[in-house]
Amino acid sequence: MQNVRFLSLFCAAAALSACAVPQYGTAAEPLTKASKTIILPDDQVHPDGMTVAPATGCIILAVPKVGDKGNAWLLQIDKDDKVSNYFELPAHPETGRVTPLGISFGPDGHLYVADSQCLGGNPNHKSRVLRVVHEHGKPVRCEVLVTGITQANGLEIFGNKIYVAETQIDPQIVETPFTSGVFCFDIAEFGSSVRQGIRNNRRIRSDAVTPLHILPYGKDPHFIFSLQTTDADRKGKWKVGANGIGLSKDGTLYVANFGDKKIIEVKLDRDGRTVKSHRDVNDGKGPNESVDGLKVCPKGYIFFADYAGNAVCVTNPANGKTVVIAKNKTNPSEEEKKAGALDCCSEVCLRDGKLYVSNIDLQDTSKPHTVSVIDLKGINLDEILK
Repeated sequence: MQNVRFLSLFCAAAALSACAVPQYGTAAEPLTKASKTIILPDDQVHPDGMTVAPATGCIILAVPKVGDKGNAWLLQIDKDDKVSNYFELPAHPETGRVTPLGISFGPDGHLYVADSQCLGGNPNHKSRVLRVVHEHGKPVRCEVLVTGITQANGLEIFGNKIYVAETQIDPQIVETPFTSGVFCFDIAEFGSSVRQGIRNNRRIRSDAVTPLHILPYGKDPHFIFSLQTTDADRKGKWKVGANGIGLSKDGTLYVANFGDKKIIEVKLDRDGRTVKSHRDVNDGKGPNESVDGLKVCPKGYIFFADYAGNAVCVTNPANGKTVVIAKNKTNPSEEEKKAGALDCCSEVCLRDGKLYVSNIDLQDTSKPHTVSVIDLKGINLDEILK
């Protein structure tokens, strides 16, 4: 589920320290609540991944076809919070579905997408990484870059490196602990987005990418970091591993361990793929019940969706303190959702001092389908998270 460029200066410096003693904060009451709801078209049922388009400032929202066959849409939320179609992703030729989760723009201006075929209903290494090619700032077509992933989830880009969360390496999870982790791909591996030439005196172009098919079960050299999930406190109720991922402005990688309620900080070498060290930021303690999609603000605080707790939280990685920003009961009513209530939220996005939260709600398809908007103005995170 991670863009750090468009958050206004509401969060202040947090000096990251690997030796800091965690201070697990528990807020008695949420800091605030959503002030607005963006209602999506009726057929856009399970909104998830979001990123901010650097050229326009618009939020691009992925709406996966969870379990349903057919194409899936990326939507656009403009600066006035108006929703429109952005690009239609074509279905996988074998499974007949496409399930976009994490999305992020690369420095080349193209949009990269994690297609989670496992969440779509097929766990047999059918998940992919896609690239939506842009010309003159507009999406024009889709390319397949990587195949063979089990459950592609969060996706983020730093420099020319694409980081993708692999939520499980084994298609059949029977017992805990189980393994998940992170892939790292270099954009340069996939060459130019187009190949141009001349045929019959006419200029032509065609896909220049031969998809990279990875080795399974974490054996591929692109698989750079693995983690274990036990969900010991709940005896395996949440068998979900690496989920959202985010990057700080210095390239530090943060990985959500959904089932164990943890955020893992991963320090990388200058090559962007060799792990130098890693540590648990919050050790699974705090007011949250899970860690789903996350974003890192320019000053280092980590905002994340708590799907299991139907809440949105923020963590200071310098001391591990986590507080709840907003929280709602499960299964809110139609009127409550229209008023901004969270509804099994899965991803966050930061824009202009506001937190946009996608309400994926995988258990229910009832209308309305929404993105909640939380205004962070007036919240002193420096004081709250110290």
